[in-house]
Amino acid sequence: MNKLDLNPNEADLSGSTVIDSTAPEGLLFHYADEAKPLATPWQVAIERAKLVRKCNLPAGMILDPACGSGIQLAAYCAMLSREGLGIEMDKSTAMAANSNLKRVAEQGFGQSLLDSTIRIGDGTLGEIQQKFAMLHLDPARPRNSRTHGLDEMAPTLPEIFEAWKDKLNHGERGPAILLDLSPRLDSSQRSEVEEIVNSFWPNIGKTWVWTSRGRGRVDRLSLWIGQLSSPVASRRFIRIPPDIKDKPLVIEGDFEEASEHRRPPRKGEHVSILDAALVESGLAPHFLRTVLPDQEIIWSITEGRRPQIHHSGSIIFENKQQRMLVQATGRIVKLVHSNLSMDTISHIVEASREYGFGKLTLRVALEPQLQPRLQGSLDRQLSSKGGAHVGFVAKQPHDSMLLLCLETQ
Repeated sequence: MNKLDLNPNEADLSGSTVIDSTAPEGLLFHYADEAKPLATPWQVAIERAKLVRKCNLPAGMILDPACGSGIQLAAYCAMLSREGLGIEMDKSTAMAANSNLKRVAEQGFGQSLLDSTIRIGDGTLGEIQQKFAMLHLDPARPRNSRTHGLDEMAPTLPEIFEAWKDKLNHGERGPAILLDLSPRLDSSQRSEVEEIVNSFWPNIGKTWVWTSRGRGRVDRLSLWIGQLSSPVASRRFIRIPPDIKDKPLVIEGDFEEASEHRRPPRKGEHVSILDAALVESGLAPHFLRTVLPDQEIIWSITEGRRPQIHHSGSIIFENKQQRMLVQATGRIVKLVHSNLSMDTISHIVEASREYGFGKLTLRVALEPQLQPRLQGSLDRQLSSKGGAHVGFVAKQPHDSMLLLCLETQ
């Protein structure tokens, strides 16, 4: 395939654009057909670039050999004030990337974007003389894949490493490499990625990074290697706030198992439902030691969408960023021995009457078609009572006990 270099100065901005809700007002982006759902949100891209800026990169340009629509590359060039080289095989996608670099440059982010290059070509061919400060790779993956196996990536990690290994400048911790991978990778697949990396750079530093924009979902899973890795932590969790003006919450540490010690919760104790993405990262214990100092923490649920703990006292939030990692927290005011069904929902209403609940949210695992019916029935019956208190219903696993909790935050 013949390569063709595009210059952002000459980019065509007349094509159709899409609004990214996480971008500043006036910053629009171009996408090729079918590319928008795969693009990195601008807020995620820019916060990641800010973290990279702290890593003391060696000299050189930023290399992205599978740059797609160029959003992440544009963020790097803007935040690091460095030129970039993006390579993309699809011509229409490459042209969109070239236009996006110009769009970002016009927002006042500097000449480095306009001095960058988008190359239409094969990113596995490292036929370039200069060396690079950093390699960023976000390989394409099948959109409907259930396994997201490493062999489904295009280009593959070994292909990219083989092509560019000798073109990367090193810092004191080695080359700077960021792999943007599928958030569905399981622990064995992550170990496989590490083995591939070690085959090219033995014993190099590695930090896994889970990034979430909320809803308990991991939006980005990445491996930060060498100069980008943390010298003190093997894992990092980043919660991106809904307001682009707010700073993200960053938690670092090493993986810790949730305690296997379990006992039933008691009336008067507190129940908290945590952000599932935080728990998936293995860093929830680090967070809990901050907001629940000197409290015994009992895990009821460690997997799924609603990880649940109970503890003796209220959560102590130091800032609103910490609040983002707790779906709900409250004090148990009543234990109700009942299953949840349309026939038994009246039991919940009756039990909640003496506590003046006007709103109760069902925070339990239910069949998708049943949840809205139960919640709707509960809302209608409670609203007619006119109670002022707000709470939620949680469940103790492996039995029929429901927990009526009065929200405390």
